[in-house]
Amino acid sequence: MKRKYLIFGVIMGLLLVGGVSLAYIIPRIVAKKSSVSISIGELYIVFTDNQEIIDDNIGPDWTYTKTFTVDNQSGETQYYNIIISDLVNELNSNTLVYKLTSDNNGYNMQDFEPVPLSSEPQDTELATNIKIEKDITQEYTITFSYPNSETVDQSDDMGKTLSGRLNITSGEKTLANAILEQYESIYKGERKHFDQTVGDHDTDDGTTYDVSGLYKESGNFTEEGKDVYYFSGNITNNWVSFAGYLWRIIRTNEDGSLRLLYGGPEKDQGNSQEQYIGGTNVTRAYNGTYNNPMYVGFKYGDSGTLSSNRTNGTPAPILGTDADTNSTGNSVTLNGWYKANMNKSDGQTTYEWDKYISRTAVYCNDRAVPSGRYGTSSTFYYGAGLRLTTGSSSYGGVSQASNYHPSYKCGVDYQGNLIESSQAEADKFSGTNNSAKLTYPIGLITADEIAYAGGKYGTNSPKAYYYLTADGKNSATGNNYWWTMSPLDASSDGWAVVFSMHGSSSPGSLGNFRVDNTHAVRPVVSLKSCLRLTDASGTADDPYEVETISPSCAEALN
Repeated sequence: MKRKYLIFGVIMGLLLVGGVSLAYIIPRIVAKKSSVSISIGELYIVFTDNQEIIDDNIGPDWTYTKTFTVDNQSGETQYYNIIISDLVNELNSNTLVYKLTSDNNGYNMQDFEPVPLSSEPQDTELATNIKIEKDITQEYTITFSYPNSETVDQSDDMGKTLSGRLNITSGEKTLANAILEQYESIYKGERKHFDQTVGDHDTDDGTTYDVSGLYKESGNFTEEGKDVYYFSGNITNNWVSFAGYLWRIIRTNEDGSLRLLYGGPEKDQGNSQEQYIGGTNVTRAYNGTYNNPMYVGFKYGDSGTLSSNRTNGTPAPILGTDADTNSTGNSVTLNGWYKANMNKSDGQTTYEWDKYISRTAVYCNDRAVPSGRYGTSSTFYYGAGLRLTTGSSSYGGVSQASNYHPSYKCGVDYQGNLIESSQAEADKFSGTNNSAKLTYPIGLITADEIAYAGGKYGTNSPKAYYYLTADGKNSATGNNYWWTMSPLDASSDGWAVVFSMHGSSSPGSLGNFRVDNTHAVRPVVSLKSCLRLTDASGTADDPYEVETISPSCAEALN
């Protein structure tokens, strides 16, 4: 895609000069032509002050704030990126940070982030594919800060260079944007009640509340605070046809991709009771061994300590290896099924579905444990157990019926606070995370995703979309339970326990079982963010299909 720059007219030059005391660093920030209005098409950027910025007395704890607006006079919805072009940042301490905030659904950062390092001029994206409706103005505040560090010798930054220009480039509509537009009529914003299942409920203020619809989550409950849009309740038009199978849309991911839950062979139109891999009544243990906490891992390490449990050297049997296929290519291990179906051949044509799948989407196997709770002879909860149940406080549970809150972010409690001192990268499985790397980008639904979708621990939810076949009458897995990839607890009697979903015996209920039980397996994959869905009703009889419409996306798939 040809990039068209909208130059702010701002030169951001921090000239870090020597010859001063080590306690202070003297950057010089210069902004010129700050009142100009420049456009891409009819999308305008305007800085809101006319002042040249020169400050020769800057030291640690210095901050600087500037505002600008983006004004869309094009008559149609636009998408844009905010970048620093020709960025050079030679700072060693990495303590110069920035934060962008805005109104009117512009881009917002939850926390300050370091200005990226660069020894040679290069364009660096700060935010991509931001949507702005026609006739809307979005006002931005960008704040730069050089906080005082007690752990880094900031005198190393003296004499170094920081320079660049704030620009915008034209962006593209992402899958997340498309989903929000497609389902605008059922979009309900942020959901406030997570202690309720699908159906109408009376709330504290006397109103009636139904959890069915499209919702948004963000802030402390998503990775990097990014917006996530998800389906909840009795949804009948979230079907996608992909790779010869039907899938349910679960949600958008933080990387902009679209998460799908396996819904059975295309020819069955999602109405059979075989919406799991392996065929009728073919089930598999999560792990054949259960007597150690490490066996809740999607991949696991060695016994003894929490850190050794999470070294991720051995794939759980449910994940398996790429050799785990049978003669029909219908293995009930995830890796085996992926190899057989995402890169399959019918003898004449090879179907490279794999290239449509995101490598950066995270599949959370949340094994975060509160400080002092881990032990091989006492019961303790993992992250999802703390968020989704009302377990005993004697082993890490919190009485939280009124605060019941799932999370898309790995390793937090029901208030969105990190459970451990640092979030465990080893729990965030993806195709790119070297601490938790997947051979193939495939996972299972999480217990939190079930809760967002209208399920509840220990409570039936027979109208939830994840439970039902397309005709809305049957269990998607018949009598069979089916696995999530969320650990619940490790009990004092030596049981490693993972959340699982009930079949028709307790319709739509989130439960749990020891890992050596055998349940049905329903894969989860994520479509790349640059893809598009075709025009359709989204029902199982008229599902969405996947297409590429932009040159940049087609190039990324090669």
